[in-house]
Amino acid sequence: MLGLVLAQSGTAQASSTSPVHRRSGARTKAVLVGTAGGPIWRQAGGRRGISTVVEVEGARYLVDAGHGSAAGLFDAGLIGSADGKNDLTAFRAGFITHLHSDHVTDLATLLVQGFIAGGLGSASAPFRVYGPGDRGQLPHVFPPNRPEPAPFNPEEPTPGTASMVRQLLAAFATDVNDRMFDATSPRIDTVIEGSDITLPAGVTPNFTGPPQPMRPFVVYGDDRVEVSATLVDHGQMVPSFAYRFTSDTGSIVVSGDTTLTPNLLEMADGCDVLLHEVIDYDTINASINGLPVPDAVKEAFRNHMFGAHTTEAQLAELLREIQVGTLVLHHMVPGDIANGGWARVAERLGTGARREVIAGTDGLVVGAR
Repeated sequence: MLGLVLAQSGTAQASSTSPVHRRSGARTKAVLVGTAGGPIWRQAGGRRGISTVVEVEGARYLVDAGHGSAAGLFDAGLIGSADGKNDLTAFRAGFITHLHSDHVTDLATLLVQGFIAGGLGSASAPFRVYGPGDRGQLPHVFPPNRPEPAPFNPEEPTPGTASMVRQLLAAFATDVNDRMFDATSPRIDTVIEGSDITLPAGVTPNFTGPPQPMRPFVVYGDDRVEVSATLVDHGQMVPSFAYRFTSDTGSIVVSGDTTLTPNLLEMADGCDVLLHEVIDYDTINASINGLPVPDAVKEAFRNHMFGAHTTEAQLAELLREIQVGTLVLHHMVPGDIANGGWARVAERLGTGARREVIAGTDGLVVGAR
């Protein structure tokens, strides 16, 4: 419900659907496939659900797959080939920041259709999706004075990335077997795999507060890039990760969903491009106040939105704490806001900051250098 209200709040201003390029000739760059946050049922202000592709010397790495993002890859020119065929052979790996639905709803589309008609993954080099593992316990009830509900899917109530990918592929067994028997396709689970990220020794998920301080740790590497992760604070959605892509030609950090978190500040300090989520406090507060629900429900919404996300004021604090080359507003909630929109927020944040601040739009390409 909250996602619907927030998606429809603000002005009717729509973002441009034509790509914008900043340093698009850079050898390391981020393509913003979708820039809207939240479980929304339509493009919010012209924005698709959250998804990013980091490209390094032609190799591509997916971060999250929100609603509409599979089609967004076409719009961003990341799938089609010169002869008009689907071509996902440049995609080497995927990374999921956390397992909220608005970050993974198009993952099945990408994996199943990419395998069928786009060459996604191979037996010698599977396309592997990295992300949070099974956290092993349910969230605490909030507000704490209400009865605890019976969990959904009690046999496996908190599956991690590996289990999620396996179950998504299995759900399409009829289709996959038809492709195998009738069209010579390989077994999908030999070319696509899910992988749970293992936390470093001594680091454990914290279910009652911010993540413990930690250093970024490497989760993936190849001949183009090294990808490191750190825990961020997204309330009870534990674990939640931010990722840093570091190559010989630049560094790009994707925050995922988080409130201002010291671990992220450490990992992002000195990066060329930081894609960081942002919410508009006034719009969200007004939306929550206007919901036709009991006060306890409003309290729960308010607790999550302002305890697990980042406001403009917090981003201003981030800019005072660390050095980044370019800050890109990302995963914006709601998609549209009044008083000049997100471009005006970027302008305010960039004033006196001695660095570039950009309001992200779908199709935006930002080079690291």
